[in-house]
Amino acid sequence: MFLIKLKYSSFCVVVIFLMVNLLSAQNATVDSLKIELTKAANDTNKVETLLDLSSALFRTEPDSAIIYADQAIELATALDYQKGLGYGLKNKGLAYYIKSDFTEVLNYWRQSLAIFEGMEFKLGISNLLNNLGAVYFSKGDDPKALEYYFGSLRIAEEINDPIRIATAYVNIGAVYVNNDQTYDEALDAYRKALEISEKEDYQSGIGTAAMNLGELYYKKDQLDLAVKYLEKSLESFDISGGDVARAQYYLGSTYLKKNDSEKAVEYQIKAIDNAQKIDSKVEEARAYIGLGDAYSTIRKNNSAYDSYFKALDIAKEIGVNTEKRDAYEGLSLVSAKIGNFEKAFEYQKLYSEAKDNFRTEEYDEKIGNLRFQFDVETKEKEIAILNKDNAIKEAEIEKATIFQKFLYAFAGFLLIIIGGVSYQYWYVKKSNKLINIERNRSESILLNILPKETADELKDNGFVVARKFETTTVLFTDFKNFSFVSENISAEELVESVDYYFRAFDQITDKYNLEKIKTIGDAYMCAGGLPNVNTTNAEDALKAGFEILEFVNEAKRNPPKNVNVFDIRIGINTGRVVAGVVGTKKFQYDIWGSTVNIAARMESNSEPGKINISENTYQYVKDKYECTYRGEIEVKNVGMMKMYFVESPLV
Repeated sequence: MFLIKLKYSSFCVVVIFLMVNLLSAQNATVDSLKIELTKAANDTNKVETLLDLSSALFRTEPDSAIIYADQAIELATALDYQKGLGYGLKNKGLAYYIKSDFTEVLNYWRQSLAIFEGMEFKLGISNLLNNLGAVYFSKGDDPKALEYYFGSLRIAEEINDPIRIATAYVNIGAVYVNNDQTYDEALDAYRKALEISEKEDYQSGIGTAAMNLGELYYKKDQLDLAVKYLEKSLESFDISGGDVARAQYYLGSTYLKKNDSEKAVEYQIKAIDNAQKIDSKVEEARAYIGLGDAYSTIRKNNSAYDSYFKALDIAKEIGVNTEKRDAYEGLSLVSAKIGNFEKAFEYQKLYSEAKDNFRTEEYDEKIGNLRFQFDVETKEKEIAILNKDNAIKEAEIEKATIFQKFLYAFAGFLLIIIGGVSYQYWYVKKSNKLINIERNRSESILLNILPKETADELKDNGFVVARKFETTTVLFTDFKNFSFVSENISAEELVESVDYYFRAFDQITDKYNLEKIKTIGDAYMCAGGLPNVNTTNAEDALKAGFEILEFVNEAKRNPPKNVNVFDIRIGINTGRVVAGVVGTKKFQYDIWGSTVNIAARMESNSEPGKINISENTYQYVKDKYECTYRGEIEVKNVGMMKMYFVESPLV
């Protein structure tokens, strides 16, 4: 430890020198503002001065920042200065955020957001949505954080504020980096943030984006790149001030992966020191975990134990889940190393509980839905831009065509007026006829791909808004032994056979108001109750299912020429779905949700010549059809579900 302290002291000479200069500059600003405050009258300018003081102090002296924010709030309230009141509440929340008192943070930031929303002050709204997302991210609620971050980004793009856009992308990337399945999305978000920040010379943004890139490369085990970006982060924070404790934590963790335990300990001690200076409990807890990891690696188990305990105490105090989970994991591993297996088992159990609470299937579904919604909105924007470009090009072509026609008309007029007019009349009539033919052909093709209502919306608006349908019935069919048969007959006979059945299925589903969604190989998927809502979709699907069975049985009794006959399984489920159009080329109308997955499971668990339905559908048709209970099956992300064979309509 003595050697470590010596190296730490020598390393800090330059850093301390730079920090002294930075603090001196900050102190000069604070002193200047305090002098200005003594001369100010009780007006909006004094409110702004108080806000500037709280902004200058919230990182280094959060308690002083709270005092000045309170004074700004009191004066702004007396003056009915809503913008000043909103920023006073925001600054007070910032100080409590540094102190990791998230209950107070949420209280003041929600009040601030309400004021900005009442003013329709979009810059303030974007700022507060981003800040609220940071609170939920610190508390381990990534879906809620992502919801706020996307809201902040939408408004920042609307008002074209590059700093807010960069900040939102940094925070969106921070959520994505918590899941190794979304590292690519995180990398893209961080790079966008860094590019915007460098273009704007926004040093705080450069530092934060570089730090998060370093964290991502650390998690991807690209350690040299991690060190590069983390050091770049510290350089920017030296200029602007910033979360040096977090950057130092990740540098320490990176050096631990590089098997340089001495540097790992050194950086974690620095991170703890800087976190304590600004009373940042989250960063202090995280750094203690990093220090525990370093001590555990070099077999200083007692020191590791102490570090993890300190992290756990802080995490419990401020109610952050991520650090509590990691502290339990460290304590379990260290307990096992020193032979205290009873404690190791106890902490492992607490770690598992924390991990389960931290991440559930509902959590993943929320993240997925938010990502899907954001992707859909992005595609809609791209389509809108494309349509705008096309409209401009069409206008230019139309102008050029009009000018060209004018020249032809003028030349024709000079040659012979009657001939020119006759030719123009014939040409326009023929062109309109061709246009009508092509328009009708395009309309027919579009209606073969999309429902009429959806196609009309796409033509009118240039995009389709995704819709949620509360009661929809999804039907799946599948041929028995299709893969075996397909390998033993010619390609022509296989395609002709499938086409023979699916043409008939198309007519049947259309007869019963079901919307064909798609075919996948030998599987046929359709749904009732969309895009036009109705209350008969469960019964409609069963009627269609029985008619499909009858068609298949008739084909077996009287096999058509060049058609291979099959047995068929049918599965049906009723529930909530989301429907929409995806893609900018080869549009496809599709549906999503657990209702679709359950319908597919009903089909896969059916038998040839049978219709297997879920408990959901059974509740809609039990008074009209005779059904046989079959038991329960395990459905992923849902659990155990009952299923029934539908035998026949009740007389």
